[in-house]
Amino acid sequence: MDICSKSKVMTLVENIKIIRNLPESSKIRASELVYEAFQKKINSVIKEKEKAIRIITKSINYSAGFYAVYENSLVGIAGTQSKGNRFIKVKFSYFHEEYGFFKALIKKIYFNFDSIGTIKNDELELTALSVQKEMRSRKIGTKLINSIILYAKNNGYKKVILTVVDTNPLAKKLYEKIGFNKHKTKKYGFLTRSAGFKEVTHMVINLN
Repeated sequence: MDICSKSKVMTLVENIKIIRNLPESSKIRASELVYEAFQKKINSVIKEKEKAIRIITKSINYSAGFYAVYENSLVGIAGTQSKGNRFIKVKFSYFHEEYGFFKALIKKIYFNFDSIGTIKNDELELTALSVQKEMRSRKIGTKLINSIILYAKNNGYKKVILTVVDTNPLAKKLYEKIGFNKHKTKKYGFLTRSAGFKEVTHMVINLN
């Protein structure tokens, strides 16, 4: 990246606002960003994009999100989870509204956005990160994550944790650059193949 390009990126980043209170008019766009980030995982259970967006829109706990806004447009989203407070909680009724009872039951069993493992009282988990395709590689993800780290420090958390799948090495590289360290790796093999990954790496950043 040349000096001119770096200058443009820095100017753009400076004009990105991170907000917590998402306007009602942006909630569907937030759901679309979540869908884009987890499309393969979602499609393994919900084939129809329109149904997936409707279910996600109802399931998001918007108060647990951090939102990147550029020129009044939502361009990035990060979801967090603490003990007892999920970013996405999918109810059976949401599936039942879209499918018959038995299909809804099966889909609810396999559709899971929960944390892998047990989250502790002093931990804040990054559970979702998505940046609009045209706005990637412009440090928006970094700004979102740094906002979460600052929030965690100011609210008494001792750690920020996350999991990253083996098929997303760019995200893993970003987390490492920010300061996250590998905690452990868990292999799932064929059990999660349809969702687009075989293993996940648990990462952590300790807060002073």
